[in-house]
This record gives sequence, structure tokens and C-alpha cells, in this order.
Amino acid sequence: MDAIEELPLFAQRATVADRVAGRDAGEACLAKAERVAGFDADKARAAVLDLLADGQPRTGEEIVDHCQRLGLVPHDARAFGPVFGVLARRGLIETVGFAARRKGHGTAGARVWQATEPKES
Repeated sequence: MDAIEELPLFAQRATVADRVAGRDAGEACLAKAERVAGFDADKARAAVLDLLADGQPRTGEEIVDHCQRLGLVPHDARAFGPVFGVLARRGLIETVGFAARRKGHGTAGARVWQATEPKES
């Protein structure tokens, strides 16, 4: 058997425990950003929604760069993870695809975000 044929076709899916650990790490990073760097998560969420209000999908990297140009700069850019997470859990934004990462030197995995359609009442 060829070495390539022995590779698994699918990556192992994250467990619930993995997701909880990731969310906890993100929240700790955000809390430190707010405490140490004066980062304002509410302003960052508003900036994300403002940028996506035109209906155009954008990568997370593009959105983070936009927020940083507005002066929303945490000590660690990973503090934006919970910013996106809260907006997604509230149903205000959604992932609509994936793209190559600019900051990851073309590696896969950049999420593409878009504002969700307003729900009819």
C-alpha cells in the first residue's frame, strides 16, 4: 500500500470537551484583553456588525483588520474569537465559507462571515 493511501481521509472531529476548552480559552483571552489592553468587546461587536451591514461576506482576518484600524486592538488578536462567537450564537452573523488565510501564509481555514438576514416577526 502506498504511504499516501494510508493517510486518513477526514480529520477527527472536535469533541464537546475540545469545544468547551476552546471557548474557555477564548473567553480568558478576551477577559485579559479587556483588563490589560482596555479592549472593548461591545465596541468590537458593533464594528463587526457595521462592516458586515452591506451584506458582503468577509474573512475574519479582514474584519479583525478593520476593527484594529478603528483602534480596537487587544493584546492578542485571538481575543476576537469570542467576539465572533457571541455574534454567531446570537444569530447576527454566520459562517458562509472558508478561504485561504493571508496571515497564515495561504494555509486553509479562514472563516468567511456574513450578516444574517433579518428574521420576519
